[in-house]
Amino acid sequence: MPKPTPRLAANPAVEKTGLNSTETLDLTALQQTPGFMIRILQIQIFEEFFEYFSSVGISPAEHSSLITIRDNPSVTQSEVASALRIQLPNLVKILLKLETSGLIKRKRSNRDKRAVELMLTTRGEKAAAQASEMADAFNRLTLSPLSESERKQFLRMLSLLVHPRMNKLDEGF
Repeated sequence: MPKPTPRLAANPAVEKTGLNSTETLDLTALQQTPGFMIRILQIQIFEEFFEYFSSVGISPAEHSSLITIRDNPSVTQSEVASALRIQLPNLVKILLKLETSGLIKRKRSNRDKRAVELMLTTRGEKAAAQASEMADAFNRLTLSPLSESERKQFLRMLSLLVHPRMNKLDEGF
């Protein structure tokens, strides 16, 4: 029986999916599905994020948590977990790192004694400002293959896809 030869991709875009294989798989069908393409894009962006933010040692989840806390004074841990779709035990680990780094403080909520509110420290405010500047530059770099009007359209289309799903998740579906 002859040895199978490596398959060549029918679509040159296959090589841009991030496969690190000597054989290129035919992913033409998968590349027509939003879930697959969004997942590949997410992986690529996360890999680039870690490299870009390596000098400040912040992960995407830490960045999102820091910015959410900055933009929502006295937000609770549960609210952050829900908004960012992070399991509460996982968020607690992230918050512990931010707290240990002196970026956030936790305190019992005045609204609900069972809840823990989060706030930035002075150091956290500076870190959030730096992270925002870096994120703005990173986002421009990420979207650089698109024209300005395509960037706006792409983000608008993502919002159109995300918002109805967020509402369903919030309603418990």
